[in-house]
Amino acid sequence: MGYAIGLDIGGTHVEGVAVNEKLKIIKRVKIPLPGSRSRKIVTEKLFECVGSLGREKGMKAIGIGVPGLIKNSVVFRSPNLTFLDGMDFRGLFKKYKARVVVDNDVNCMAFGEATMRKAKNMVVLTLGTGIGGGVVIGGRVYRGSSFAGEVGHMTIKFDGHRCTCGNTGCFEEYAGARGVRRLSSELLGKSIEPKDVYELAKSGNKKALQVWSEYGRMLGVGLANLVDALDPEVIVLGGGIARAHKFFEGSMKNEMKKRMMLPLPEIAFETENLNAFGAACMALKG
Repeated sequence: MGYAIGLDIGGTHVEGVAVNEKLKIIKRVKIPLPGSRSRKIVTEKLFECVGSLGREKGMKAIGIGVPGLIKNSVVFRSPNLTFLDGMDFRGLFKKYKARVVVDNDVNCMAFGEATMRKAKNMVVLTLGTGIGGGVVIGGRVYRGSSFAGEVGHMTIKFDGHRCTCGNTGCFEEYAGARGVRRLSSELLGKSIEPKDVYELAKSGNKKALQVWSEYGRMLGVGLANLVDALDPEVIVLGGGIARAHKFFEGSMKNEMKKRMMLPLPEIAFETENLNAFGAACMALKG
């Protein structure tokens, strides 16, 4: 039986999985990246991953999830790993004589989540420094004409805070890490990182709990827009901030219900990284 390899390039490591034609994971590997990263180092770690996952015999396809905008298997722009800009992954892996599919890492996550959950219509968001988005419609990743899914830059407050993209009032200015820091500055008296607000909330700090309650409202505004536009079966939230969901889930859902015309869909939270799995499934299924 043939198999596909899925690779995910993260900020601190490269993760790989081997997936058989029944879409079952048969092997996993995770290889750390050094603090000083470059195109050469990432390339070496990707090949190391492939070598650890299996032999060339039976390898039908390779899927790669990359944090950035992808067009025709070439990195159009990777804001956080700029040394990958212009990288041609299909050319990089041509020696394996396997089908190569490259996509944005959140698109891979969305496809992996949809495959695992057997969902046809889904929205996936990663909540971190910014907000990454992936949309599955009819069982396929929706890409629009090229780069659909940049939901972090939809406007939720037309006269709001200026975003790093140059727009004002972007969703990620309120529901990304900058939004949490801004709320902590207002309510706790100093700007602190989401993980520290999370720890304070766990200890019962009332103002930290208020930060998360207000954060949930802002997140709910954006999610309500997505539900009315796309009517997904399920929304999956991942990323570092999503770990605090028990503190913001209630206010998030209340805000969504107040604003949506459509019923509240299932809201799920990422339990494992499915980026590499999704990349492998995408490479197998096309």
